Amino acid sequence: MNKQTVYQALERQMLGYADLVDVAVSDDGESLVPLVETPALVAHQLRAEMLPITGRQIYVRQTVRERLGQASLQLQAAGLQLQVGYGYRALSVQRANFARQRDRLRGTVPEASLNEAAHRCVAVPEIAGHPTGGAVDVRPLVADQPADCGTAMWEFVPDSYTFSPFIGRQQRDTRLLLRAAMTAAGFAPFDGEWWHFSYGDKEWARYYEQPAAVYQQLEFSTPAEPQV
Repeated sequence: MNKQTVYQALERQMLGYADLVDVAVSDDGESLVPLVETPALVAHQLRAEMLPITGRQIYVRQTVRERLGQASLQLQAAGLQLQVGYGYRALSVQRANFARQRDRLRGTVPEASLNEAAHRCVAVPEIAGHPTGGAVDVRPLVADQPADCGTAMWEFVPDSYTFSPFIGRQQRDTRLLLRAAMTAAGFAPFDGEWWHFSYGDKEWARYYEQPAAVYQQLEFSTPAEPQV
């Protein structure tokens, strides 16, 4: 069995646009709150696109913050820290990113399949987890440095699929340790990106067979810094 065949088999196990588009949403009104660092949890905004909107602070829903704390303690017991590099993404940013992806793909797939094809790389805004405040991108740290997970966070290659068999055993074990800590805290994994987990969004609802997502997409920004 060649690599491409293995990757395709892994992709068939992942939730896609068609699996998520009809998931109901009943937002519970929970607030977005800033992540607070602890000895077990490191939180720095690592993507420049959000700096004009929320600065270096990462925001998530209140329950997500609590569950990240739980996951970080489990990893700490294994000698690791949990680093959160991304949480809430402005809906306007998601829409712009998705539109660019659609434009790149236009003409390469049938028009009726554009959303499905684009969603594989950039989630459809009405489905995306980051704009709900429920999705996070995380990685384990060891001695303040990223643990070796086989690929870098946001390295969008097939070997970033969580269960790729083409990485080292220790790298795979580290991924699975992260996955175990996050799922034990109630997060749903997206196994197309070993770093991506969510709680309360459509992907979480579908993964855990919940009747509805509890977080809707929303626009949010922090107050502007006072001018000196």
